[in-house]
Amino acid sequence: MERRNYQQGRPNRPIDYLKNSVNKVILIKVKRNRLFRGMLMGFDEHLNLYLEGTSQLFEYMDEDGAIKEEHEDLGNIVVRGDNVIFVNLAS
Repeated sequence: MERRNYQQGRPNRPIDYLKNSVNKVILIKVKRNRLFRGMLMGFDEHLNLYLEGTSQLFEYMDEDGAIKEEHEDLGNIVVRGDNVIFVNLAS
């Protein structure tokens, strides 16, 4: 039987990951292949995420074939939980 990593007697769950990510900068990919970076300030039972200092990231290939990144500052936003594909700590 495989043994899972337990934290205080409970398995690591996505909700635990979010709790540990509050007040940290995260990357969020949502439907329609959109990517956001911002500081996670909180979330609710529907996993709606409240972000501050948020930017939407855009990647494109320039004429030399190099991948470039641009961003658009959005400020404070709420991302609906049912649109989220993945959440990761930003590097």
